[in-house]
Amino acid sequence: MHQFDKAIINIDGHSSKIANAEDILINICASLKMMGIPYEIYKPHKKGFKVLRDDMNQPKTLYILNDSLQYHLCDKPCILLTRSIPWVQSAPKSTTIGIITHDMMFVDRTFFMSLIYRNKPVRQFADNYAAKTYLVANDYFNSNMDVMHRHSMAMISWNHLSKQDIHFSVSFHTSDGLPMVGDILKDGLELLSHPDDILIITNRDICLTNESTAIIRAYMDSLNLSSCYAKRAEANYIPSPFSFREIQNLDSAPGIDLFAFRKDAECIPELLETPLYLGRVGWDGFWADRIKYEIPFKICYHQIHHSEWNTEIGKKENIHNISVISQKDVTSFKVSYNENGTHYTKNI
Repeated sequence: MHQFDKAIINIDGHSSKIANAEDILINICASLKMMGIPYEIYKPHKKGFKVLRDDMNQPKTLYILNDSLQYHLCDKPCILLTRSIPWVQSAPKSTTIGIITHDMMFVDRTFFMSLIYRNKPVRQFADNYAAKTYLVANDYFNSNMDVMHRHSMAMISWNHLSKQDIHFSVSFHTSDGLPMVGDILKDGLELLSHPDDILIITNRDICLTNESTAIIRAYMDSLNLSSCYAKRAEANYIPSPFSFREIQNLDSAPGIDLFAFRKDAECIPELLETPLYLGRVGWDGFWADRIKYEIPFKICYHQIHHSEWNTEIGKKENIHNISVISQKDVTSFKVSYNENGTHYTKNI
C-alpha cells in the first residue's frame, strides 16, 4: 500500500522539455487514479523561490517532477522524469524513489506504479564522475549477404546511439571458433573502472534503440540492480534503425539477447566459470535464471532469419551446453534437445 496523502505533478521545464507531454500526463494521472492517490497539477507562478520550495516540500506528498528547477528544490519522495540522454540527467537524491525516461512513461504505466508501491531510494551515484556504458559483442566475418546486412544494421544502430549517449562505446570479442559466453563477459568486465559503469553483452546482429542505454540505466538505478536482461523485438526486415517507440509495436521473441551488468553483480563469478557456447541451446536461459530481472521495455530488436543452432552444425555445442546446464540447479526454465539437432524447446 502506498504511503502518500496526495501527489503533485510538474512536467514543465524548458531544458528537459517533454515531447508528447499531454500523453505522458494522461498516463501519470491514470496511474495515480488507479492507486487511489489524489493529485494536483502544479501551476507555474512568480511568487519566488521560498514559496516554490515550500510547495515542493509538503508532508506526506509524492512528487512527480520533470528534470527541472522544481526537482532541485524538492527534498520529499519524488519520481524524476528525464530525457533519454544519460549524460545530461540530474543526479538522483536520497529522496528520489524512481527515475523514468519520458519514453518509458509514454509507453507503459506499470513500472511507474511499481516504483510508488516500492517507495525506496534509487541507487545513488558513487561520485560526480560520469559513468560509462560499454557494449561487447562477439565479432566474426560471414560472407552471406543476409548476415552482412544484419551485422551492418546493428553497427549502424550502435553508432547512432553513441551520438545520443556520448559515454557509450562498442568493443568486440574475437575468438578462433565459437566462443564461450563467459569469455566475452570476462573481456567486458575489464573495461569497467567506475562503480556506476554498465556492461552490455549482446549478439552481433542485435540492434539497439537510441533510448536503450538511458532506459537500462533508469531501470537498474530505480531498482538498485547490478544485473538485468532484455528480450528482443522481431522485425521481418530492418531498412533503417528503429526508435524505441517504433519497436513497441513489433512482436516480442522468446530469445534473450541483451544482458547488462555492473562489476559488483553477484551472479558474475558463476557465469564466468560456467562454460557455455554462444548461440547454442540454453546459455541465454541459464544467464537469465541467474540474473532474474527482466527489463519490462522493448529496447533491442533483431531481424528474423534462419539460424544454425537447431541444425547438424550446432549439434556438438548444443549437447555440451545441455550437459553443463543439467548439472546446475535451475528452476525457472528447462531445455530439451534431441541429438538429431532438429528440435529444441525452452520454457522460461
